[in-house]
Amino acid sequence: MTDETTYDSPTAGNSNNPNGSAENAASPRRRRGILYAIGGGALAAALIIGSFAAGSAYRAGHPLNGVNAAAAADTSNASDVADSCDVTLDVVASVNQWGSLAEELGGKCVKVTSLINSTSADPHDYEATPQDLAKLSKAQIVVLNGAGYDGWAEKAQLDPSKQRIVNVGDLMGITATEEHSHEHEESAEGEEGHHHHHHGSTNPHLWFSPDAVLKASQAITKAYADAAPDGGATEATVQRHSNAWNGDYAQFVALVNKGRTAGVERHYAATESVANYLLDYIGAVDKTPATYTNAMNSEAEPSASDLKNAIGVIEGKDVDILVVNPQEMGEFAKKLDAAAKSHNKTIISVTEQLPENKKTLLEWLTSITNQALATDVTNGYFLTQDVKDRTLADYEGEWQSVYPYLKDGTLDSVMEAKAKKGDMTAEEYKEYYDTGYKTDVEKIIIKGNEMSFTRGGKTTTATYKYDGFRILDYAKGNRGVRYLFTATGDVPDGAPKVVQFSDHGIKPGKSAHFHIFMGDGSQEETLKEMDNWPTYYPASLSAKEVATEMLAH
Repeated sequence: MTDETTYDSPTAGNSNNPNGSAENAASPRRRRGILYAIGGGALAAALIIGSFAAGSAYRAGHPLNGVNAAAAADTSNASDVADSCDVTLDVVASVNQWGSLAEELGGKCVKVTSLINSTSADPHDYEATPQDLAKLSKAQIVVLNGAGYDGWAEKAQLDPSKQRIVNVGDLMGITATEEHSHEHEESAEGEEGHHHHHHGSTNPHLWFSPDAVLKASQAITKAYADAAPDGGATEATVQRHSNAWNGDYAQFVALVNKGRTAGVERHYAATESVANYLLDYIGAVDKTPATYTNAMNSEAEPSASDLKNAIGVIEGKDVDILVVNPQEMGEFAKKLDAAAKSHNKTIISVTEQLPENKKTLLEWLTSITNQALATDVTNGYFLTQDVKDRTLADYEGEWQSVYPYLKDGTLDSVMEAKAKKGDMTAEEYKEYYDTGYKTDVEKIIIKGNEMSFTRGGKTTTATYKYDGFRILDYAKGNRGVRYLFTATGDVPDGAPKVVQFSDHGIKPGKSAHFHIFMGDGSQEETLKEMDNWPTYYPASLSAKEVATEMLAH
């Protein structure tokens, strides 16, 4: 079990995979060779208005973008109240991106089937089975992406007179200008080459458009309300889930507006234009050479010149981030990825299908947004290139373990506070932190290059040298940095051979508290430890002051 919401856990998301290293709905627009038309007029009241330079538009007096303001203010989890249903609606979605949204909006009053529901599935080569088409034709409510992305689903014998059909492409006025295809091509050597991801002049990845997601939520909610008995339990449950979702959406937009207000403007390149709607929405600037993007979105392959130009852009100072789609990592994408890694650029991995570790579409979009804005270092969202070397001077001083305070009940108020915000009980949090904080090293003293460890009143001292840092990717989408130190000379019993610090910092600065990973093997072996992270606060603090510090975060 991992704690993905708290400040003082260094391994939120729990991954042992270390590495070294808005559009306003209006008229057709052409950008980077991708033509997309969003029809149906402007949304009711835009949460994000005007250009990036205009700053935040989320001000008092502005109604939410199609979201009831009172409902948006209530961000309580809809699952806090048991769902009551007089009917259960049968819903079939072509892909799990929209299926997850349909499920969230209907709760237990809907039975949702997503025909493509895994990142291991290739949506471009997908061939619907007779069973798939039968499910679509029999469903009360059908949710399609449209825009040519799931044309196989549109071939089902759907009956608009009997079924409620939500086609997101139609909602946004986006149609495929040429067939969205995905081909196997033969390389020059005769081997099967990369699957080329062709969209022609249409970008069909509408689940990455917050505007499209909002419109889809409204259409799905209306379909549920129309299909459910008037004034019944199902209708009431659907409305409650819709209100809760609107609150979550408002929080997402507030996150985007916060970045805009702070003047955050990221420059990115992408191996393909999968997440461009979202990146445009948050104000990021696409620096991918147009010739490269046009080639990847059409039948052509990038020329040697186009590839060289794209690599040069990524290696230069104008790009902060490279966005890659791990479902489509051909030779060209791998070369861009390698260029980004060799120049310590931030890499954001964005699949097409909803990842297995994400419960909802909005959670996924929020995670990508946090990664792209990269302004919340404390919670693990930062740019790779901003991570700097540190020395033991940052950790110098006398430190006390907080484990005894967990055991004697001093931190019970901290666990109770976490329970009010998180998804576990106070007792469950205490059990989790018992595993994390557990240690027999009650005190650590750091001075110069020496570290002293006290166990049971006995102190052992060793000298350590800096061995660099390592950035760890967590499943949640955030990251952590560990600063590595290795003992030199003869290491006495009681002193660890390797030490790794994690204190939510990424550059030189005095640590307020830290988590420490200790081992007698290699640094690589110690990097695999994700569950036990003994935590230390200044020895000058009383037990009550330690608890107060934790509550402040």
